[in-house]
Amino acid sequence: MAIRPSAELLAGLLAGVMPLALPLAAQPALAQAVSPNEPLAIEASPGLSPPACRLLVPKSEAVLQPLRIHPAQVPQKNSMGCLSAADARYGPDGCPSQLCGQKDGYQVPMPPQIGP
Repeated sequence: MAIRPSAELLAGLLAGVMPLALPLAAQPALAQAVSPNEPLAIEASPGLSPPACRLLVPKSEAVLQPLRIHPAQVPQKNSMGCLSAADARYGPDGCPSQLCGQKDGYQVPMPPQIGP
């Protein structure tokens, strides 16, 4: 034989829970804030996204593709030259147009080998 709670008992339990539940349910849902650690090379703008940049790296290595930058940053970025072999020169639309490569990239000299 199962024990059934009385209506008074249920009403008392709900009265104790409802005040806690109402403020939580009444709060509007808040969107998660954008993390300051999330990489964002170019700000999102309303409307259509700009067309994708052409890949400068093999499709299998697409994660190594340099990011698009804001078109206003292109002159300053290109004036700095290549900061590494994986860097790129940028076109006026903010897309990377040419990889720097080993020849033009800044090479950090390796320390001399010590030991056997």
